[in-house]
Amino acid sequence: VCSCYAVALSVVRPYKRVEDNVLAVATSLVLLLLFLGTNWTTIFLGIEERYQEADPADVLGFGKLNAIVDTMIVLVAVALVFFLIGAVVAARRVAKVPT
Repeated sequence: VCSCYAVALSVVRPYKRVEDNVLAVATSLVLLLLFLGTNWTTIFLGIEERYQEADPADVLGFGKLNAIVDTMIVLVAVALVFFLIGAVVAARRVAKVPT
């Protein structure tokens, strides 16, 4: 649902200002990353709790919960950098447009 909403926002562009559209798509994608991180964490803890001998790394590829958290922090930071770059480019484009 979050990914479809982000795509719809980027296609429809419901706001007049470019920065508002970029911010709306950015927050949608960060929300999607947070949902994915929560889902991975829940699955990891469920595997550890239900199957005592099973290794969650066999299913998720992560041996410890810290790896999931670190991965999500990096993904959100990279997304934030991309969105900041997009906002700067959009602001420059708006600044060049004569009024």
